[in-house]
Amino acid sequence: MNPLANRFGLTWRAIVIGIAACVFLGEWSQYAELIIHGTQISLTYPPIGGFLVFVAIYLIFNVILRIVHRDFTLARAELVVIFTMIVMASGISSIDLAQKLIPMIVGPYYYASPENQYTLFFLPHIHDWMAPSDPRLVTPLFEGWALGVPWRAWLLPLGAWTAFVIATYVFMYSIVALFRKQWIDRERLLFPLVAVPLEMIEPAPGGRLINDFFRNPLVWLGIFLGFAPHFYNGLNAYYPSLRKIDLFEIGGRAIPTGPWGRPWNAIGTLRFQVAPLIIGLSFLLTKEVSLSLWVFYWLGRFEAVIGTALGLDGMTTAAGGDPFPFPGHQTAGAYLALAVVSTWIARRPLRELLIRGLTFKRLPEEADEPLTYRAAVWSGIFSFIFMIAWANYSGMPILIAVPLLLIGFGYLLAMTRLISEGGMPWSHEPTWRSHDVIRALVPYRSLTVANWSSIAMMLTFTHDMRVAPMPRLMQSLKLSEETETGDGAITWSILIATLVAIPVSYYAMLRAGYTHGGVAINTYRFVTLARQPGIFMERLQASPVRSTDFMSLALLGYGAAKLLVISFMRINYLWWPLHPVGFAMSYIVYLVREWLSVLIGWACQVLLTRYGGHEAFRKYRPVFLGLIFGAMFAAAVWLIIDGFTGLRSHKILY
Repeated sequence: MNPLANRFGLTWRAIVIGIAACVFLGEWSQYAELIIHGTQISLTYPPIGGFLVFVAIYLIFNVILRIVHRDFTLARAELVVIFTMIVMASGISSIDLAQKLIPMIVGPYYYASPENQYTLFFLPHIHDWMAPSDPRLVTPLFEGWALGVPWRAWLLPLGAWTAFVIATYVFMYSIVALFRKQWIDRERLLFPLVAVPLEMIEPAPGGRLINDFFRNPLVWLGIFLGFAPHFYNGLNAYYPSLRKIDLFEIGGRAIPTGPWGRPWNAIGTLRFQVAPLIIGLSFLLTKEVSLSLWVFYWLGRFEAVIGTALGLDGMTTAAGGDPFPFPGHQTAGAYLALAVVSTWIARRPLRELLIRGLTFKRLPEEADEPLTYRAAVWSGIFSFIFMIAWANYSGMPILIAVPLLLIGFGYLLAMTRLISEGGMPWSHEPTWRSHDVIRALVPYRSLTVANWSSIAMMLTFTHDMRVAPMPRLMQSLKLSEETETGDGAITWSILIATLVAIPVSYYAMLRAGYTHGGVAINTYRFVTLARQPGIFMERLQASPVRSTDFMSLALLGYGAAKLLVISFMRINYLWWPLHPVGFAMSYIVYLVREWLSVLIGWACQVLLTRYGGHEAFRKYRPVFLGLIFGAMFAAAVWLIIDGFTGLRSHKILY
């Protein structure tokens, strides 16, 4: 084996294996998520489909082929490179890009009708280079035909949007590169989601075939406890006589609070779910973070109860959104405040890095960075300028494009922090998205219809950012730090995976739509997502905001103020038990169903450390790592089985 593989990882075999995995995931993602509607293989951190592919690669090269000859064994650095390529490709093949971009840019043309009058106030303002407009080519994507993909009509729009998307990726990576040292080395965020991959790729000692992680009986106990309930529940789809265990189902057991009467019915439907994956991850968090996640969930429910008791539940805003307690507004404010707090904490090192980058100074320590500081700073500047120019050319004023994009990237920075520190495998931007903030800020008549149409088309970026690559990029840098992989190898692996995954994913997505009919195979992608630009324009026409919606902005400020107060208390008072991450995630839809699992994971950690100390935590930590592995492996096993049988809508985790 080349000794440099242990240090840098960017070997030819790692690149070839990674490219093959990217191509496979580009095809498999469309089949699993669009055709058979199984567990969404790309929506978690790390992605379930990518996790399964990575496990298969590990078993083939580091167990099976290692028996033949030890030189077949992949070094840890090579495995990190492959893992990075896999997780990057997983998002691109799913709703980060292919499954979102393609339906959304042509959705306005397909859903145009005499009733919504898109042909009068929307479609004339969409540039020809932004989307195919011929109904003879758009309709078959949603309804299917037998003539193949009309590539000539798609090449220019996909090329234009891909240029914008790559600029967003460059900007995200620049931000991640600048925050890497602060979050990983100085603040030492936990990154619980990379714990299992790190344990998996530990080298096997001496002449052993498998490493200590897989030799530990406590790990296998955890794997069994995580695998068994999901595997058993999955059998119901094939053998209906076997009753499911509701507590292990997605959403768990639902208890409606409507019969409780006012004000207690404001709590909404209570969900009790036992999710081994979440229990394992919650155990790995700090006690204050796991405590805060479930405590703030309940504080949010009681806020709704108190508001209903005071008669505030009927409050609304001019720009629309959720009613009291306005979870979308509060979460938006919390996310933006978290991004500001994260930047403020890192202000001194960030200022130093920016000065170095702008003045082209280079230090020896930069050799270990994923990008030199000048590359990070200047690529970030040029990519952001390109995005602004692109948006302006599409019809958006610069004074609108700048805050729209900054809010979107602010959300992504907050999501990256939440996933790195909060450890939940799912995340989501606030339901009060960037374009909602712009609508509240800018009166309808202040912009032309062409301007608003451009903003509506930008929903392809600001809507549903839950699998954006920014959190995954930071996780890969954490893996490279722990395994001493060259960060330059991470940069190259991201670039290669992007260049491979984009055309493969476009091809697979378009082929699936034109062959099977998008509406028939997946209503979320081809109905819900595809209609978003048009729905935004309809809202503008039906309920135009005539002046700045100060009520919405005040509610956003209210959410930001709450997070700032919590951050202040945590920084200045050691006795303060709650973490701002818990509040920022308290209204996210996933926590609604997973609060009980978080509580269980927190309680297990508290009990073990109280009665056994840190030694007990270390001793039983492998059980909870096994829970994570077992739950994801169960979902992966059913995906393989369903792939062969063609069974549809058989979801295990999500």
